[in-house]
Amino acid sequence: MIKKFLLLTIISLNLFAQNSNKLNKTIFGYLPWWEYTQGSANYIQYNLITHLAVFSFEADSLGNLKDPLNWPWNDVLTNAEKNNVKLILSITNFSPEQIHKLFTNNNSKTNLFKNIESRFKNYNFAGINIDFENLNDEDKNINLINFLSDLKKYLNQIKPNLELSFAAPAIKIGNWNFETMVQICDYLFIMCYDYYGSWNDFTAPSSPLTGTFFNITKSFEVDYSNIVKAQPEKLILGVPYYGNYWKTKEKNPYTKVDTSKANKEWMGYLTYKQIVKYYFNYEKLWDTISQTPWIRWFDTKWNQIWYDDEKSLGLKYDFAIQKKLKGIGIWALGYDGDRSELWNLIEKKFSNPLMVENDHLSFSFTLHQNYPNPFNAETIIRYSLKQNLNVKLELINLLGEKIVLFDEFKYQGEYSFILNADKFGLSSGVYFLKISTGQKTQTIKMILLR
Repeated sequence: MIKKFLLLTIISLNLFAQNSNKLNKTIFGYLPWWEYTQGSANYIQYNLITHLAVFSFEADSLGNLKDPLNWPWNDVLTNAEKNNVKLILSITNFSPEQIHKLFTNNNSKTNLFKNIESRFKNYNFAGINIDFENLNDEDKNINLINFLSDLKKYLNQIKPNLELSFAAPAIKIGNWNFETMVQICDYLFIMCYDYYGSWNDFTAPSSPLTGTFFNITKSFEVDYSNIVKAQPEKLILGVPYYGNYWKTKEKNPYTKVDTSKANKEWMGYLTYKQIVKYYFNYEKLWDTISQTPWIRWFDTKWNQIWYDDEKSLGLKYDFAIQKKLKGIGIWALGYDGDRSELWNLIEKKFSNPLMVENDHLSFSFTLHQNYPNPFNAETIIRYSLKQNLNVKLELINLLGEKIVLFDEFKYQGEYSFILNADKFGLSSGVYFLKISTGQKTQTIKMILLR
C-alpha cells in the first residue's frame, strides 16, 4: 500500500513538473553539438521550451547527412519526451554551390529526402528546420520554393503533421519570396541577429531592436510586413545569447574600427555565459538607440562588447507579443550556461497565459496635462506607462503639421521631459500633443503664448 502511494505521488509530481508552466507561445531553441559535448544540455529547463532543434545534421551536395557529434543524445531524447518538447531535425548547409545542387539535381535531392526519412524513422523527431544560408540570388525564389514544396510533400508521406520550418534572414536582400515560403512552411524562424558584426567598420549590436540602419522593428514592419499583417502566427523572432567584441581607438558607441586584415579590431563572438563570467566587472552601459546593453573598458585600447541581457531580451519578447508572433527562438541553448536569469525571463513573459494575454491585447498609459498651460517657451510633459510599450509622441498644430518628438520602446514607469518651443521653432498658438501605442491614442491641448 505504501509502495503504491509513493508510486502515485511520484507520477503526480512528474506530471506537475511537466505541466506546471503552460507556455502560451512557441519557445524554439537550437542546441549545437559543441554545447552538448560541453554538458550544457544539463542546464536546459525543458519545461520552458516547446521545440528543441538538434544542431545540426550537415547536408552535402550529394544529399548525404552527417550526424552531429556524439549522436544520438539519449539524455536529450529522454528529457524532450518527458516534457512534451518537440524535437526538430536541423539540416544545415552554408555553401551556395552545394545548396544550388541540392535544389536543382534530382538525384541529390532524392538522396537527401531519403536520409531525412531515415532519421525520422530512427528517432522521435516532430519536424525539420532547414538552415541553408549564403544562397545565390538565383536560388532564393523559384528553386527554394520548389525545394520546400517537394520536401513538404515528402514529409506528409512519412508521417502526418510533421513540421517544416526555415531559418530565414532578418533582412530581405535579393530575390527572397518570404510570402510564398510561409505558405509552404509551418513557420519561419527569423534570425534577428548578426545585423552587425565583423564585416562592419563601426561597433554596433548584433541584434538592435530599434535605431541604426537595420533593426528588428524594421525587419518586421518592412521586410516581413505582409506576413505580419496576414499571418503573424507563422513567424518566430530569433534572439542571440551572444555578443560582438571589438577593440577600438575610441570609447564612444558606434565608433569606427579598422577592418583591414593587418589591423583588424574585431575580436570575435562571446557567449552570454562568457560575458557574465569574465567581463561583468567592467563598465556596463545602455544604448537607447538600439535598446541593447554594452560594456567597455580600457587596457592598451578601448574594448567594446555589445550583447543582449534580460532587459533587452525582455523588450524583444514584448515586441513579439505585441506583434502576435508565433513565439521566440534562441540561438543558442547552452550559451547561458548554468545561469537562470534568461530562463526566468521566459517564464515571466510566456508561462502565464492570463498575464501575457493581457500584455498583448491591452495596454495602459496616461498622458497628463502639461504644466504650465498656457506656457511661454517651456512646459513640462508627463506620461506614465503600466507596462513596456512602444510609445510615439507627436506635436500637431492647427494646420495638421506634425513634429515627432520620439517613437521608441519605453519601460514601465513615470516619465517627464521639458518641451522647449524655441528648439522646435514654435510660434504662438494652439497645439495638440498626441501619444500613441499601436492602435490607441490620447491627446491633450496646449497653448503657447509668446
